[in-house]
Amino acid sequence: MPTILSRRTLLKSATGSALLAAIGAPAIVRAQTDAIRIGHLTPLTGFLGPLGEYAVMGVKLAAEEINAGGGILGRKLDLVMEDSVNPQTASAKAERLIERDKVAMIIGEISSASGLAIGQVANRMKTVFINTGCNSDALRGASCNPYMFHIEGANSMYVMAVGQYLLRENLVKGKKWYSLTADYAFCGLQRSSWRRMAVNSSPMSWCRPMSPISAPIS
Repeated sequence: MPTILSRRTLLKSATGSALLAAIGAPAIVRAQTDAIRIGHLTPLTGFLGPLGEYAVMGVKLAAEEINAGGGILGRKLDLVMEDSVNPQTASAKAERLIERDKVAMIIGEISSASGLAIGQVANRMKTVFINTGCNSDALRGASCNPYMFHIEGANSMYVMAVGQYLLRENLVKGKKWYSLTADYAFCGLQRSSWRRMAVNSSPMSWCRPMSPISAPIS
């Protein structure tokens, strides 16, 4: 009888494999004789700060659960968490986590621009980076590298999934759509994906206003 694997099991297996690959390097093993140190980067200030707070709660819960279960190969996890408020800060802190704090790997991020910056550092310094929140298609294509892993879907995946439903329900053809998005990379890429889906499917009217990221929501 075939074994059915849950999404949770698959994610744990994938994360565990990446961790084992990261801590398997002799230099890192020598540097970390006790706990496995993991760097966590996510925005804690700025307009993405509220989302970052949830990311911190999530990674803390995961570390507590793993440590309560005996850790990884008998070694506890030690989190080093930093605020990656923008790409420049994210890049600098990724380097610091690797060089100064000697982390085995980096996990986290929400902003695709910051994720790209972290990925470039990870590639240059040969350190695993697991992206948990950046949605840019480019990070999984032209900007991907052997040290970058993704457990979050891409913009086009979300748009195509929802778009196919809308097409089946006849909610696209001849309809007028109004896109109210913030003026930064994620929403711009998502809007582009919607436009491609619409153009490739059937005629529709498309309104494309962009709102400043600091504009209040009313």
